[in-house]
Amino acid sequence: MPRRTARAAHRRALGQNFLQDQGVVADVLGTLHPPPGSLVVDLGAGAGALTAPAARRGHRVLAVELDRAWVRVLRSRAPAWGDVTVVHGDARTVPLPPEPLYVVSSVPYGIGTELVRRLLTDAHGLVRAVLVLQLETARRLAGRPRSGRFAATWAPWFELRTGRRVPPSAFGPAPSVESAVLTIEPRDVPLLSPAAFSAYSRFLDRAFAGRGRTLAERLGRGAARALGQAGVPRSATPSAVPPEAYAALFAAMVPRAAAGASSRRR
Repeated sequence: MPRRTARAAHRRALGQNFLQDQGVVADVLGTLHPPPGSLVVDLGAGAGALTAPAARRGHRVLAVELDRAWVRVLRSRAPAWGDVTVVHGDARTVPLPPEPLYVVSSVPYGIGTELVRRLLTDAHGLVRAVLVLQLETARRLAGRPRSGRFAATWAPWFELRTGRRVPPSAFGPAPSVESAVLTIEPRDVPLLSPAAFSAYSRFLDRAFAGRGRTLAERLGRGAARALGQAGVPRSATPSAVPPEAYAALFAAMVPRAAAGASSRRR
């Protein structure tokens, strides 16, 4: 097999579509907006489209890349960019620094959801993350325009927002679908204590997997009143309720669990 053909097959196997549009790169880093000297982690650095400008802006950059060929390229180019450390590793499993960090990423579509979940659970020093994902994935994770279990699960502790749409032409080679920018930020004031996570998860089981069409039917006794207090129509289906509203419904319907979480925090 010719070298170029083998390389193309390898790229397809890894789902590599490299971000090339400098306008999108500028928007991603502008949205990330870390203070000078911050630690920026580029997960799935590829050819360094985000690594290089982040380093040139005076940030410390940890560039993580799975493909050994691109690791070699990054290590050869990084000294000219600034303070860059290149790590050969998987974005889904590589240890993340415990210090405050900012994350950028334009990863293969196939691992987008897994990577976001990993950041929400493991990136304890996360200040802000800006990722380029498949458009439909970004919308689903942010719960816009329709809410889902993933978005509702994390809304009490994180804000997930979709930004600009990114056309296929922004990548090389071009994918077959549109992308979008997804921003992740921990809430300054959480809507629930982390200690309430298990009880809240069981509550969401009822909301998204219970019997009935409407949320009131699935949640049962006390749901109609709680929905009214939250300003949610009693006829609303689970997907029609904004992700962050589930925290208020939980607190209204399961006050003992919320109170117990608060008392344990004290």
